[in-house]
Amino acid sequence: MLSSAHRRLVVAFVSVAAVVAPVVVSAQPARAFPKGDFVFPFSYKVKASTTIKKLNQTISPPQGTFKGAIDIDKGGVLLGHIKLPPTTFTFSTASLPLATATAQIVEAKPVTGKVNLAKFFVTATSTFNLRIIKVVPATPTVTLPGGDITGIGTLPLPIDPPPVNLVGDSCTTASPIVVTMSGIAHLDKPSTFKGTFTIPNFKTCGLLTAVLNQLIPGPGNTFTATARP
Repeated sequence: MLSSAHRRLVVAFVSVAAVVAPVVVSAQPARAFPKGDFVFPFSYKVKASTTIKKLNQTISPPQGTFKGAIDIDKGGVLLGHIKLPPTTFTFSTASLPLATATAQIVEAKPVTGKVNLAKFFVTATSTFNLRIIKVVPATPTVTLPGGDITGIGTLPLPIDPPPVNLVGDSCTTASPIVVTMSGIAHLDKPSTFKGTFTIPNFKTCGLLTAVLNQLIPGPGNTFTATARP
C-alpha cells in the first residue's frame, strides 16, 4: 500500500501517464479492477502518426481519445481503450496516385500496460486488427491536344470513375497487430510514446488481396503518439 503523500504525487503524474496504439478502435469502459484498490481513471486526447515502411509513407489520423484507469495499489497496472477516427491515405507509385484507401483499427484486446511509479515510465500494448474499409481508384486525367492557333498545347480533362469499393466489406488483417509503446510521462508538457510493429497479411479483400499483401505487410513500421489530458 502507498502512503497518502506518495498517492498524491502519483495521482499528479498518472494524470499524464498513458497512451498506446496506432490508428482506430471502439472505446469502451475499462474493466473493473479489484474492489477496494486505489484506481485512477483517465481520459486523454491523442494525436498519433504511423509510418508504413513498405509504402515509405507517414499517415496521421485526426485527433482521438484514450480512456481507461491505472491501479495504483497494483503498482501502476494500466487498462484502457483507444479511439481514433478513420484515416484515408493514397497508394502511389513513381509519384502517381493509384488508389485512395480508408482504414480503421478494430480492437482485439483491451490496451494493457504498466506505469513505473518511481520513474513515471509508461509501457503499454495495444492489440487490434487493421480493417481496410474501402479502396477506390484515384481520379485519372487525360490530355487532349490544343489548337495550334491558340497555343494552348494540351488540356487536362478529369475523368470520374464510378465509386466502386475494390476490397468489399470484409477486408482485414489475417491476424491481429500488436504494438508496444513506451515513453516518459510528463506533468508540465505533452507526453510522447513510440514503438515499432509488424503488419501481417490481409485476407478477404477480393481481387486486391494479393496487391495489398505486396504493398503493405511487413516489419519495421513505426508509431508515435502524443497524449494530453
